[in-house]
Formats: sequence, structure tokens, C-alpha cells
Amino acid sequence: MIKTVDYEIRRGDTYQLKKFRVLDSNGNVINITDDVQLYFTLKTDSNTSNFVLQKTLNNGIELGEDGYYHITMEPDDTNNLNYQDYVYDIQLKATNPKVYVKTLIEGTITITSEVTWEVNE
Repeated sequence: MIKTVDYEIRRGDTYQLKKFRVLDSNGNVINITDDVQLYFTLKTDSNTSNFVLQKTLNNGIELGEDGYYHITMEPDDTNNLNYQDYVYDIQLKATNPKVYVKTLIEGTITITSEVTWEVNE
């Protein structure tokens, strides 16, 4: 079963998405190896192949000391996005011994308006 989690994020703000673990069908933690990748993909809609933002393991998706994976939306990730709803998913892809793809989490991210666009120092 795919978990659905929706977010509302102010454009240009730092925001940490809900932390998650990768579990097998029995609820046991799966250790990610070199032949397994995690993807966070953000798109304007699910019918397009073009993504707005993509993060991968160790490049935006980080394993914390707490044993959970963390994804942080940085200001540069949303600074130039339109105020609208986007779709996202977090997907696991294994390539050994055969290709296996599993969507772990999906949902929408609503980018809302901001007041302070840039802080002048």
C-alpha cells in the first residue's frame, strides 16, 4: 500500500518533509545497498515525463543518525516555482538481481505565496 502525504510549503522557505524508513512487507527495515536508489520527484502533473525537481539518495535524500531518511526542501528548490499544486513521489529502484521499482510515498505539494522574497543585508 502506498502512503499518501500532502504538504503546503511557502515558496522560498526551508522545509523538512516527513521522515521515512524503507520497510519490507513484514515491516523490517531494508538496508539500502549500492544497487538500490531512492528518488524524490516533483512534477506539475503525473502525466508529464518532465520533472521540476528530483533528489536522490545522498543528493538531497539523507539517511539520518535516527535511522530515517530525510528530505529537506531548500529555498533554491522552490524559489522559482509557481504558486500551485505539484505532485510528487518517493520511489525505490533496485537493479540487482533484477529491476524492481516500488513507490513508497506519493502526494501533493502546494507552493503558497511568500511575503519576503529576499533578505537584504
